[in-house]
Amino acid sequence: MIYMKFKINYNKFLLRVLVAAILLSGCTKDSFLEVPNASAVASDAAFSTESSADLVLNDIYSNLPDFNNFIFEPFDTWSDDLMTGFNWNISSQAVRSKANINSTTTLYYDWSGASMWLDWNTLYKRVRKCNLFIEGVQNSATVSNDYKNKRIGEAKVLRAFFYHQLWMLYGGVPIITKPDNRNSDGDAIFHPRAGADETFAFLKSELTDAANLLPDNTGNNGAGRITKGAALTLKGWVELFYASPLNNPNNDLSRWVNAAATSKQVMQMGYTLYPKYDELFLTTGNDNNEGILYREYLTIKQGSNIIGYQGPNFVGTNWLSWGGSTPTQELVDAYSMANGKAISDAGSGYDSTQPYNNREPRFRQSILYNGNTFNGTVFLSAVGSGNNAIDLADATDNTNTGYCTKKRMDTTVNIFQWGASAQNYYFFRYGEVLLNYAEAQNEAVGPDASVYEAMDQIRARAGIPTFSDVYAGATQAEMRQLIRRERRVELAMEGKRYFDLLRWKIAEVNLNHVMHGMKIQAKSGGGYTYTRIPAVPSSAPQWSFDASKNYLLPIPLDALGQNPQLKDHQNPGY
Repeated sequence: MIYMKFKINYNKFLLRVLVAAILLSGCTKDSFLEVPNASAVASDAAFSTESSADLVLNDIYSNLPDFNNFIFEPFDTWSDDLMTGFNWNISSQAVRSKANINSTTTLYYDWSGASMWLDWNTLYKRVRKCNLFIEGVQNSATVSNDYKNKRIGEAKVLRAFFYHQLWMLYGGVPIITKPDNRNSDGDAIFHPRAGADETFAFLKSELTDAANLLPDNTGNNGAGRITKGAALTLKGWVELFYASPLNNPNNDLSRWVNAAATSKQVMQMGYTLYPKYDELFLTTGNDNNEGILYREYLTIKQGSNIIGYQGPNFVGTNWLSWGGSTPTQELVDAYSMANGKAISDAGSGYDSTQPYNNREPRFRQSILYNGNTFNGTVFLSAVGSGNNAIDLADATDNTNTGYCTKKRMDTTVNIFQWGASAQNYYFFRYGEVLLNYAEAQNEAVGPDASVYEAMDQIRARAGIPTFSDVYAGATQAEMRQLIRRERRVELAMEGKRYFDLLRWKIAEVNLNHVMHGMKIQAKSGGGYTYTRIPAVPSSAPQWSFDASKNYLLPIPLDALGQNPQLKDHQNPGY
């Protein structure tokens, strides 16, 4: 069976990162208040030349979440799109019983992709690195002003990226924009918590300033550096999050207008959709004009070590087996038919006795289902079909939904040779910008021609009839649901779904029920029967999303204890 892949890879700035790690060493405890002495950074040497300063910045780039190397639990297992196919997982079990989480609960496991998003202390360490770099470059008398502008712009976007993670997960947070020094700053190192609106205003201002400092290069910029497009894309996403129901209960339309306007700016910068959806996420798709903010990797050996972990006897491959990423029936049902209609639409042609027939291309490109192929081999998950059969009892590490992940799986790998892939990991790409614009514009003014135009581009690349062809004349409410379903499919397994459930304020609706899979049984005369079944055994933790508090995570107890300014400022309900 297939598990969402991870890589043992190296950032393209590997050698420079090693040097920068030494320059920025000094934090010994897991708290953003553990501020190292400034003498730990050899500022004169680090910022005396542009090449040496780049070593410091490249280290910060290496702190972007390494989602191609997360191991057993992709972050999407926190949502209704993916489940883990083994019963010893920690992160997703914790989140399923999240009503009981408090500030001392371990929310993630080191082998989980969630840890790259959730750790308050780690994120503040990354913020501090940005502050050190910005101050060092600003104070340097030997680097050019042009260099200062571009690199400070990059660092501001990186700092905003880390802060926006904190903001989405915790709400308002302490805003720190300089490298505090406990020896000279005294109690000034203890920063008060900003409000959620104040934190948003900071993010918007930072990203606006950064965009004005950065060049207009689009996605295929060679060095993988942040450009104006990345600054504006992140700004547009932050504005969309702020405009959404979670943060905009009174539906202030000006917030939607602002989010649409920023995404429109990006749409006028020359980005385009890569023509092949499945190839975009492989090494062969790296050279593209769709990627906007992404992490690059360096291939050090032939093949890829994106350990997708196939079944031990999965014919035609040499892979191992863990069910670390099993798509839910809920996600499968979101994929359209080849005619562009949802399976629930009248005239879609959906046949529950042959549920995988005539489905759209992104379905077979993203989901391994019974009868689909991987690396030239037919994948079978029917009961009794072999080592990839659905495991309804959760007794093995096999899929408990009947599906495995295919999207981003590289068939050229041989993990026993410790290969490595250089495929990019996209935090933001142009396809999402189109979706962001369409959503914001629809909420601001309704489904005008520009909304259809943006969505039609997504559909055309997917190889199915467009919204204009299938859903002409949709109302605003109808278009809202169409965009949400299209977003779910287009961005599946890219770490977006959980935050969408939060900002739309539908997490308790979508998460507080048992996810489903498909039980497939061979018929004596040939063919199969298909039965939709619960995918979580009764002994496993069930979803428990408490809407009164779980839209924010609790501030860790150690952060509350070490910073007197945070006293009595825990999130409600914890």
